[in-house]
Amino acid sequence: MKINFNKISNDEKESLKGKIHLGLIELQQKESRKRRNKRFLAFSAVASIALLVTLLINQTPKSEPQTDLERFAAETKTTDSNIDLENISLVLQNQQTIAVQDSSIISYGKNGDKVTVGKQAINTNSNSASAFNTVRVPYGKRTQIVLTDGTTVWLNSGSSLIYPTQFEGSIREVYLTGEAAFDVAHDKTKPFFVKTKDCNVRVLGTVFNVSSYPEDETVQTALLQGKVRITYTKKAFLNNQELQEDLTPGMIATISKDKKQLKVERKDVASILSWREGYFTFKSQSLNTILNKLSKYYKIDFIKGADLNLEADYSGSFALNENLNSLAAALSSITNNNCTVNANQRTITIK
Repeated sequence: MKINFNKISNDEKESLKGKIHLGLIELQQKESRKRRNKRFLAFSAVASIALLVTLLINQTPKSEPQTDLERFAAETKTTDSNIDLENISLVLQNQQTIAVQDSSIISYGKNGDKVTVGKQAINTNSNSASAFNTVRVPYGKRTQIVLTDGTTVWLNSGSSLIYPTQFEGSIREVYLTGEAAFDVAHDKTKPFFVKTKDCNVRVLGTVFNVSSYPEDETVQTALLQGKVRITYTKKAFLNNQELQEDLTPGMIATISKDKKQLKVERKDVASILSWREGYFTFKSQSLNTILNKLSKYYKIDFIKGADLNLEADYSGSFALNENLNSLAAALSSITNNNCTVNANQRTITIK
């Protein structure tokens, strides 16, 4: 049908214009409603995702309840860095601090109510397993502890050990920060646990070494005798994965904190435990590894020459009671590098 606009009156033209105008307005309103609906749907989708994430987070498996020992370790400052510590210290439950001489052995009686430090007998002021003592060792020193069950612990430089004055209940457990070697008294009815921030080591009776310094990228357990089980909880967003490995003599388990991996391999374990006898022994280890270990033990910095081959392997031994000058002389003799000591800044330049 064709419309002859020449025959349409002015009133009809105005009416038609009005209808067209109203139609355009109605069309614009429909488009506006569509845009609002799209924005609402998008907002609803985002809100739903946010709600789902919140629910998933709230439903993420919680860590197992902490033991009294772990709670004590978390609530006290005894696991802080020992960098400013000058003397080996025994901290009793009542916070009494006892200075321990370098050659002294800390030894507990079977009841745990008395502890002998060298030749000095001290009342621990406790007859309960809920009472914990702490030994803290400054850098450059070591000490030895005999616990109430007869277990012997060698505590290395810059380390702390928290333990109960009595082992009651069905398990024995201690909390380690740093490095320690253990000769655990056998008791098949009461397993022994070494707990660290990153993993647990379970034993029945054995000789092993655990190194768990907070500043290190790895946690290492080396087994000399017996059998241990390493348990590492790999934390994830939705759920936690528990990794376990059983070690036999000559095996070393290494946990990478960054990669969240547990690796087991065979190495020379005897040299790793040599520090408890007062020596740092190494076999075919890189110069970089040797310097890092010496730096940690003595809390010194090595200034390394530009041409120094840090990947070169060396074998040798250091007495751990050496002063810096003797250490530099021994290092120079083993590596054929020139070593210069700055005692005030506690640095050794090697090139």
